[in-house]
Amino acid sequence: MEKILPPFQRYSLVAKMFHWSMAAIIIPLWLLGFYVGRIMPHAATPQKALLLLIHKEIGPFIIVLTLLRLVWRATHRPPAMSAEIPEEERLAVQVGHFGLYAMMLIVPLTGWVRSSVHGLPIPMMWIVNLPPLAHKAPVFVPLVNVLHQFSSWVLGILIAGHVIAALLHRYGRKDSIMDRML
Repeated sequence: MEKILPPFQRYSLVAKMFHWSMAAIIIPLWLLGFYVGRIMPHAATPQKALLLLIHKEIGPFIIVLTLLRLVWRATHRPPAMSAEIPEEERLAVQVGHFGLYAMMLIVPLTGWVRSSVHGLPIPMMWIVNLPPLAHKAPVFVPLVNVLHQFSSWVLGILIAGHVIAALLHRYGRKDSIMDRML
């Protein structure tokens, strides 16, 4: 039987809003990048151009959200983990969360650099064009492409691990860990 967590053991409403809104943005954006990069990599169609535009418009906004989320996290302590969680699991949680935060910055930053070395504009949310982070440098395009793709895969793996861990707590262990973020 699941036990109901008191409010002090749950994440705050703001933390939950950051978590779920970023999940609702990042997961579809990751899938969109995968689709454009892997399913239709050589297609030169208006559909691909539109999908890339959407991906590039929203990507830099993730940096803003992540920085705001990090400020929130630094000024508002998360709920303590249950004393029943073994030390190695606590370490895995900390490493996983650090990796997620790092990749939520690295992936869009490498995308920003990627557009920069291509000499392309860096739009954000159909509002503003961001300044390039690097000069146009075609020689670096392959390297930056690999960095963006690799970091995207790392982010995807971390997200999958995060989701699997949450589901294992909910349906495997039948504990209330997942309830902290619901």
